[in-house]
Amino acid sequence: MTNQKNEFTKAVATKIQPFKGWSILLALVLIATTAVAALASNENAIGHTFHNTFTKWGTNSPTPPTRDDPAKMEGVVDGDVGQGRFVGEAIDIVVDPATNTISIEAFYHFNGSKHAFTAHVYVTHNNNNNPPTATIIGDVTEGWLKGASVTGEYIVVGVGGDCLDGPPNINPFCFQGELDIKVPK
Repeated sequence: MTNQKNEFTKAVATKIQPFKGWSILLALVLIATTAVAALASNENAIGHTFHNTFTKWGTNSPTPPTRDDPAKMEGVVDGDVGQGRFVGEAIDIVVDPATNTISIEAFYHFNGSKHAFTAHVYVTHNNNNNPPTATIIGDVTEGWLKGASVTGEYIVVGVGGDCLDGPPNINPFCFQGELDIKVPK
């Protein structure tokens, strides 16, 4: 009986010995699976458009705004970034009375619960529409999806008071819009 027990122990030990290599193999398989999942996640982003919304208002407006002394904005964001805060700086504003438009160069910071990014944007604000509207183009310069292009628009709302119980505005207007991030193919 003891002999059979010893033979069984030897057989199990012989089978367990190569199993030590399995633990390394298992670790490598887990690492590879994680890497493939991460690549698949990024692969799904290629060519995808992520939709984000914002409501913003001005909190100061130096004349003229510059990179060193920008016009500042605050607000809220939602969409694919998740709920969160909007912060912005307008570094150049050019008013064209002949066309009743305003050209704005700005940085928009979306700080959502899921993602955060900064976009360098160029806004064409059109006061000829009722209510006034704007188109937005630019690029993500920092954070989530850096390097992707952005497009969007906003509409002027909130005439007659502050927006969303935020801090006092420098004017009675708020701007509600969307900023879409297009990941290149």
